Amino acid sequence: MKNKFKLYTDLSLLKIGRYVQMLIPFMSDDIAKQESRIVEAGRFDDYIKFGRNFIELTSIEECDACLLPIYYDLSANRRSFEESIQDFLDKVGKANKKLLIFAGHDVANVAITIKNSIVFTSAIDKSSQANNEQSWPHFFEDFLKKYTEGNIIPRSRGITPVIGFCGYAPPLNVSFGKEKIISGIKLITNYLGLIQKYPDKISHSYRARAIIGLQRSSKIAPNFVLKSNFAFGPSGLNSGKVTESNADFRRIFVENILNSDYTLCVRGIGNNSIRFFETICCGRIPVFVDTDSVLPYDSVINWRELCVWVAEKDVDRIDEVVANFHRSISDEDFIALQKRLRNVWEEYLSPTGFFKNLHLLINS
Repeated sequence: MKNKFKLYTDLSLLKIGRYVQMLIPFMSDDIAKQESRIVEAGRFDDYIKFGRNFIELTSIEECDACLLPIYYDLSANRRSFEESIQDFLDKVGKANKKLLIFAGHDVANVAITIKNSIVFTSAIDKSSQANNEQSWPHFFEDFLKKYTEGNIIPRSRGITPVIGFCGYAPPLNVSFGKEKIISGIKLITNYLGLIQKYPDKISHSYRARAIIGLQRSSKIAPNFVLKSNFAFGPSGLNSGKVTESNADFRRIFVENILNSDYTLCVRGIGNNSIRFFETICCGRIPVFVDTDSVLPYDSVINWRELCVWVAEKDVDRIDEVVANFHRSISDEDFIALQKRLRNVWEEYLSPTGFFKNLHLLINS
């Protein structure tokens, strides 16, 4: 894109909500300091450095689009929040400009019907996706820069496909108690085809179902590290019963991806998978279980060509799908796909790549 993308916003609204990440290159050093203290520290370094090269803040008259500078509040305080931004919405509406709204990641059915709005959220069900909704990726530190000095080291294609997973998949490896009972019930109702009628209750049941199928298979080599607790706790990342520092947790997680040919990527609480983007960042091939999901830039990227795509109905034969894919791909194409995935992450899914190409979604 030769010309900068011209964006109008109202920074005075930052006092009533949490800033959206698109604005980070235009904000104070305090924001960079805040980001440096979280587990994913460094994730916006390149975007802070290069963001102003392709985005500029300008007047509403000259802009290509407007941006709500804070996340849309979908909590019980939604009505009060909407009243507090109404003047801004009226101004944008009067100018007849498109409005970019970020609504977070795990909330389904956001139902934001503001005229000319483009709403970015991740927990979208494809079958009920609104015309103004777009998926966007989770952002995290560049794993290759942090753990392999920025170099992709493709795996050679072996005889048996190695599938990795490091994380939480209740009721598997969870101590007996309320959590195990509830997740066990969800898993049973998933097998029976009942929980699918209540998508917001599915949670990690598909993840556990896929892992059980893979553990029983002789067609793949599992590389599973099953955690006993949800990864994101009150103080950030934690790993359940085993005491690990956040740094060790992160390193073991990344090593699991790097030391596997494929990584299992299945929805969790929301209908999206952070692990999907982390796998692509590492230049590894996702085994993506499609639970009526929407992926970013799906109008530009043919995701089915880049993943081992597993339809929801085929979750119990996931090992066959992976084995067939692995058998059909040549040694050369196996390596080329890993490199291509890394390039896709850099170009479209990293913070710099995603925001640099946002005009493709706005002008479509």
